[in-house]
Amino acid sequence: MLKLFQKKLLKVHVFIACIAISFYFEALVPSNAEQVEKNTPSVTYSNPYFKGTREERDAQVKRISTLFGVECNFCHNEDLTVFSKEGEKSKEMMKASVALGVECDHCHVDRKHYKENEQQAKKMFELCEIMGTECNFCHAGKDKLTAKGEKAKTAFLTRAWAIEGTKQCLECHTEKKQFALNFNGWQVLNAMKGLKGM
Repeated sequence: MLKLFQKKLLKVHVFIACIAISFYFEALVPSNAEQVEKNTPSVTYSNPYFKGTREERDAQVKRISTLFGVECNFCHNEDLTVFSKEGEKSKEMMKASVALGVECDHCHVDRKHYKENEQQAKKMFELCEIMGTECNFCHAGKDKLTAKGEKAKTAFLTRAWAIEGTKQCLECHTEKKQFALNFNGWQVLNAMKGLKGM
């Protein structure tokens, strides 16, 4: 009877030892989920520029890096959690391309060469900076404008904005106020309403 009791006690001790050893090794070796989580950046960025499946997004990234002749680390750190100065600029450009409904090659030939519409794009970025807006304030896709964009287009045409440039906007608008009118602007608007009999 004593031998039977000792056998059972030995089995219990072996069982407990096995459990302890498995817990020990489980703590040392991260699980598959933990390894995936460790390899995943702790910060994620939503980017409306890249759309579709993972393969489609990877193809878009490859097209961009080929167009500009750069590697991923030109814009990102190794973990894809921090953007370089060029990466921050790229994020702004991507917002513009989404608002306009175009790809990077709409303006860029490569990293240092541009198409003829680049001068207009520069003026638009300058205008956004002056007025405190982003491209989607006026643009809603390829050849589409928002309601405010339609109003701005009228002003652009009547004021020869493409030739005269952005600074003249401040003759009627308040800086960093998303196209709010200053006193002179209100006078011009009221005079136009008077001419139209409104």
